[in-house]
Amino acid sequence: MRLLGLDKDCFASWRARLPEGSTMVVQPKIEGFAIGLRYKYGQLVDAYSRKGSEIIENIRTIKAIPLNIDDSLKVEVELEGILYSPSSNSKFLQAQLLSSATTENASNTPLSFLAFQIFRSNSDELSDLTQLQNWGFEIPITLRTDDPSQVERWHSQWIKKELFSNFPTNGIVAKCNASSTKSRLGFSKFSPNWALALTR
Repeated sequence: MRLLGLDKDCFASWRARLPEGSTMVVQPKIEGFAIGLRYKYGQLVDAYSRKGSEIIENIRTIKAIPLNIDDSLKVEVELEGILYSPSSNSKFLQAQLLSSATTENASNTPLSFLAFQIFRSNSDELSDLTQLQNWGFEIPITLRTDDPSQVERWHSQWIKKELFSNFPTNGIVAKCNASSTKSRLGFSKFSPNWALALTR
């Protein structure tokens, strides 16, 4: 389970690698902690930070993260999401989320968790998001389009604080939807080639 970052390449260059007419999804790029979760037979058994630290005991205290997703699952499931505080976009507060007692912040505000990726899935992006919802996770607001210029318009709206303004964000994320394209593009050492961060 590798928790990778996101490339910040030119959008036009990234889009040129996708097949013509590809469906793209756009989500808020939340300021917080990337968390990897492992479920075995539907039960939460491991949790990791991007640095590889095992944080399962802290994660068990967070109400937004299900301890059980599906008792009928016969396979191990690994997924990734972002842990954040909805009450503030302070970078200092974000840095304290996992160091404070029982992962509650200084204001005792419950933490939120958005799940956005199922590792080793053969399904497309939108189907995976539906599956995550069925397992009881909250997922990011997700927009979809086949028009590259629409992604650029959404990016402009985000810069003007007209989009995703109710989240602590530092950009938007564009992803290709098709599993076949994701498989073809693969990963670099640091990021998935099928996703891109658009920041200021």
